[in-house]
Amino acid sequence: MDISTILNNDIIFEPKADAVPYHYRITYRVALICMIIGKCCGKKGCSAIKLQMICAATESQKIQNDLFKLIERDVVSETTLIRFDPAVTRAINFALYDNLIFRQSNGLYRLSEKGKKLIETIYCDNELMQQEKALFSKLKNKLHEELIDTISSNWRLSYAKNQ
Repeated sequence: MDISTILNNDIIFEPKADAVPYHYRITYRVALICMIIGKCCGKKGCSAIKLQMICAATESQKIQNDLFKLIERDVVSETTLIRFDPAVTRAINFALYDNLIFRQSNGLYRLSEKGKKLIETIYCDNELMQQEKALFSKLKNKLHEELIDTISSNWRLSYAKNQ
Protein backbone atom coordinates (compact mmCIF):
# COMPACT_ATOMS: atom_id res chain seq x y z
CA MET A 1 0.00 0.00 0.00
CA ASP A 2 1.32 3.40 -0.95
CA ILE A 3 2.13 5.66 2.02
CA SER A 4 0.29 8.56 0.33
CA THR A 5 -3.02 6.75 0.74
CA ILE A 6 -2.78 6.56 4.53
CA LEU A 7 -2.73 9.61 6.72
CA ASN A 8 -3.27 9.63 10.50
CA ASN A 9 -4.80 6.12 10.43
CA ASP A 10 -7.54 7.30 8.08
CA ILE A 11 -8.22 5.81 4.70
CA ILE A 12 -7.97 8.28 1.87
CA PHE A 13 -9.67 7.55 -1.43
CA GLU A 14 -7.78 9.02 -4.34
CA PRO A 15 -9.71 9.88 -7.49
CA LYS A 16 -8.93 7.71 -10.49
CA ALA A 17 -8.34 8.94 -14.01
CA ASP A 18 -11.33 7.08 -15.47
CA ALA A 19 -14.88 7.04 -14.20
CA VAL A 20 -16.83 3.77 -14.09
CA PRO A 21 -18.99 3.48 -17.23
CA TYR A 22 -22.70 3.79 -16.52
CA HIS A 23 -23.56 0.24 -17.64
CA TYR A 24 -21.26 -1.19 -14.96
CA ARG A 25 -22.88 0.77 -12.12
CA ILE A 26 -25.19 -1.12 -9.80
CA THR A 27 -27.77 1.68 -9.81
CA TYR A 28 -28.09 1.39 -13.59
CA ARG A 29 -28.44 -2.39 -13.38
CA VAL A 30 -31.09 -2.20 -10.65
CA ALA A 31 -33.09 0.33 -12.68
CA LEU A 32 -32.69 -1.91 -15.75
CA ILE A 33 -33.97 -4.96 -13.85
CA CYS A 34 -37.02 -3.02 -12.65
CA MET A 35 -37.73 -1.70 -16.14
CA ILE A 36 -37.51 -5.19 -17.65
CA ILE A 37 -39.88 -6.64 -15.07
CA GLY A 38 -42.28 -3.72 -15.45
CA LYS A 39 -42.29 -3.47 -19.25
CA CYS A 40 -41.37 -6.92 -20.62
CA CYS A 41 -42.74 -9.50 -18.22
CA GLY A 42 -46.47 -9.07 -17.80
CA LYS A 43 -48.46 -9.87 -14.69
CA LYS A 44 -47.09 -13.38 -14.08
CA GLY A 45 -43.56 -12.21 -13.36
CA CYS A 46 -40.10 -12.64 -14.80
CA SER A 47 -37.55 -15.43 -14.50
CA ALA A 48 -33.88 -14.82 -13.73
CA ILE A 49 -32.92 -16.31 -17.09
CA LYS A 50 -35.22 -13.89 -18.90
CA LEU A 51 -33.67 -10.99 -16.98
CA GLN A 52 -30.20 -12.22 -17.99
CA MET A 53 -31.18 -12.51 -21.66
CA ILE A 54 -32.79 -9.08 -21.90
CA CYS A 55 -29.94 -7.42 -19.99
CA ALA A 56 -27.48 -8.95 -22.46
CA ALA A 57 -29.58 -7.56 -25.32
CA THR A 58 -29.16 -4.04 -23.92
CA GLU A 59 -25.38 -4.36 -24.23
CA SER A 60 -25.05 -5.59 -27.82
CA GLN A 61 -26.93 -4.89 -31.02
CA LYS A 62 -25.98 -8.37 -32.29
CA ILE A 63 -27.51 -10.07 -29.24
CA GLN A 64 -30.57 -7.85 -29.59
CA ASN A 65 -30.97 -8.86 -33.24
CA ASP A 66 -30.51 -12.55 -32.38
CA LEU A 67 -33.13 -12.26 -29.66
CA PHE A 68 -35.69 -10.76 -32.04
CA LYS A 69 -34.92 -13.40 -34.68
CA LEU A 70 -35.56 -16.07 -32.07
CA ILE A 71 -38.86 -14.48 -31.02
CA GLU A 72 -40.10 -13.99 -34.59
CA ARG A 73 -39.49 -17.60 -35.53
CA ASP A 74 -40.56 -18.96 -32.14
CA VAL A 75 -38.13 -21.80 -32.81
CA VAL A 76 -34.99 -22.38 -30.84
CA SER A 77 -32.15 -23.07 -33.23
CA GLU A 78 -29.22 -21.75 -31.24
CA THR A 79 -28.86 -21.37 -27.50
CA THR A 80 -26.05 -18.81 -27.43
CA LEU A 81 -28.43 -16.18 -26.07
CA ILE A 82 -28.07 -17.47 -22.53
CA ARG A 83 -25.32 -15.58 -20.76
CA PHE A 84 -25.01 -15.48 -17.00
CA ASP A 85 -23.65 -12.12 -15.91
CA PRO A 86 -22.82 -11.88 -12.19
CA ALA A 87 -23.60 -8.13 -12.31
CA VAL A 88 -27.21 -8.94 -13.22
CA THR A 89 -27.44 -11.40 -10.34
CA ARG A 90 -26.06 -8.74 -7.97
CA ALA A 91 -28.58 -6.23 -9.30
CA ILE A 92 -31.41 -8.69 -8.65
CA ASN A 93 -30.14 -9.16 -5.09
CA PHE A 94 -29.87 -5.39 -4.54
CA ALA A 95 -33.38 -4.86 -5.92
CA LEU A 96 -34.71 -7.59 -3.62
CA TYR A 97 -32.94 -6.11 -0.62
CA ASP A 98 -34.18 -2.62 -1.42
CA ASN A 99 -37.76 -3.94 -1.78
CA LEU A 100 -38.03 -2.81 -5.39
CA ILE A 101 -38.91 -6.36 -6.46
CA PHE A 102 -40.03 -9.54 -4.75
CA ARG A 103 -39.81 -13.21 -5.59
CA GLN A 104 -43.06 -15.12 -5.90
CA SER A 105 -43.56 -18.71 -4.77
CA ASN A 106 -43.21 -19.83 -8.43
CA GLY A 107 -39.69 -18.34 -8.55
CA LEU A 108 -40.60 -15.44 -10.83
CA TYR A 109 -39.83 -11.82 -9.90
CA ARG A 110 -42.42 -9.04 -9.74
CA LEU A 111 -42.25 -5.33 -9.03
CA SER A 112 -43.25 -3.98 -5.64
CA GLU A 113 -45.05 -0.66 -5.33
CA LYS A 114 -41.69 0.98 -4.72
CA GLY A 115 -40.34 -0.59 -7.93
CA LYS A 116 -43.38 0.60 -9.87
CA LYS A 117 -42.77 4.15 -8.65
CA LEU A 118 -39.13 3.91 -9.73
CA ILE A 119 -39.99 2.96 -13.30
CA GLU A 120 -42.73 5.62 -13.42
CA THR A 121 -40.09 8.19 -12.52
CA ILE A 122 -37.71 6.85 -15.17
CA TYR A 123 -40.42 6.88 -17.84
CA CYS A 124 -41.44 10.45 -16.95
CA ASP A 125 -37.97 11.68 -17.95
CA ASN A 126 -37.81 11.61 -21.76
CA GLU A 127 -34.01 11.85 -21.83
CA LEU A 128 -33.29 9.05 -19.37
CA MET A 129 -32.42 5.56 -20.68
CA GLN A 130 -33.83 6.25 -24.17
CA GLN A 131 -32.27 3.21 -25.87
CA GLU A 132 -33.49 0.85 -23.17
CA LYS A 133 -37.01 2.29 -23.32
CA ALA A 134 -37.07 1.84 -27.10
CA LEU A 135 -35.92 -1.78 -26.79
CA PHE A 136 -38.49 -2.59 -24.09
CA SER A 137 -41.37 -1.01 -26.03
CA LYS A 138 -40.38 -3.12 -29.05
CA LEU A 139 -39.92 -6.26 -26.95
CA LYS A 140 -42.91 -5.87 -24.57
CA ASN A 141 -44.27 -9.33 -23.71
CA LYS A 142 -42.98 -11.11 -26.82
CA LEU A 143 -40.36 -13.14 -24.98
CA HIS A 144 -42.68 -15.42 -23.02
CA GLU A 145 -41.64 -17.81 -20.27
CA GLU A 146 -42.55 -20.92 -22.30
CA LEU A 147 -39.96 -19.92 -24.89
CA ILE A 148 -37.45 -19.21 -22.10
CA ASP A 149 -38.09 -22.70 -20.69
CA THR A 150 -37.48 -24.26 -24.09
CA ILE A 151 -34.28 -22.27 -24.58
CA SER A 152 -32.94 -23.11 -21.14
CA SER A 153 -33.83 -26.81 -21.52
CA ASN A 154 -31.99 -26.97 -24.83
CA TRP A 155 -29.05 -25.11 -23.29
CA ARG A 156 -28.88 -27.56 -20.39
CA LEU A 157 -28.98 -30.53 -22.77
CA SER A 158 -26.32 -29.04 -25.03
CA TYR A 159 -23.92 -27.40 -22.61
CA ALA A 160 -24.46 -28.55 -19.06
CA LYS A 161 -22.68 -31.73 -18.06
CA ASN A 162 -24.10 -34.28 -15.68
CA GLN A 163 -21.93 -34.69 -12.61
